[in-house]
Amino acid sequence: MKKQLHVILIISIITFYFNVLASTEVHLDHANTDINDKKSLQRGVKLFMNYCSGCHSIQFMRYNRIGKDLFLDDVIAAYEKAKIAVLNNQSLKHDDFVALSRALDSEITSPDQAKSFLKKISKEEIEENLMKATDKEVEKNLIFTNEKVGSLITSAMSISNAKQWFGSNPDLSLVSRSKDVDWIYSYLRGFYKDDSRVFGVNNHILENASMPDVLWQLKQNKSSKEFEQDIRDISNFLDYVGEPAKLVRFDLGIKVLGFLFILFIFSYLMKKEYWKDIKYGKWRTKN
Repeated sequence: MKKQLHVILIISIITFYFNVLASTEVHLDHANTDINDKKSLQRGVKLFMNYCSGCHSIQFMRYNRIGKDLFLDDVIAAYEKAKIAVLNNQSLKHDDFVALSRALDSEITSPDQAKSFLKKISKEEIEENLMKATDKEVEKNLIFTNEKVGSLITSAMSISNAKQWFGSNPDLSLVSRSKDVDWIYSYLRGFYKDDSRVFGVNNHILENASMPDVLWQLKQNKSSKEFEQDIRDISNFLDYVGEPAKLVRFDLGIKVLGFLFILFIFSYLMKKEYWKDIKYGKWRTKN
């Protein structure tokens, strides 16, 4: 038994030692992302679709899921704002008419017309129309192929071409969980000039990577601060793709902890009340 414990202890020490060595091989910059920052996620998905989706897929994610998670709230908020303006007889801007037209599934050109539609249409119909409007925005701004809004997000590059040109084009659905967000952030900002490589660049984080520096135009045309924000947005989006339930789980977790705290207080007070009777002998066992 002692020998087995010694073997387990030695293996644990060796594993820890190698993990420490592995973690010190490459310095990773802190991404400082926030998955609850919807604006960052919106910018991130647009950058990903424009600069990354040509070679990389996120095949565990669907376009309409992105629309629902990242853009639907803004569509609803725009409608609610326009609706309040209509009901309060306030002046409407162009964006308000657009929001009302989406919600009512008809071109709205005047406040009176909007009021008439609001009286006839149900809440469920409005919710369905807003979801359809969100899908249309996703189709317009994020889908560059003939895919449908309910499709999985696959790469435009075929597997055979990817192997021929780059060796592979890995799916990035779970890269944030397998590599960590800091790794993605550090990798995307880790490219440097290397004339010995095919694409003229190398990477500090993954030496001799076959991927070209696809963000070089952003790096040239933007300030260092703006470029790093773009990389942070892409990293944040890939963190969301790795576990979309985080958007709900974090919020739900806080509510559950709050409920348990309140329950603990009432449970403690009830316990004191019960044990008070036992302590002073008010409860007696039957003979």
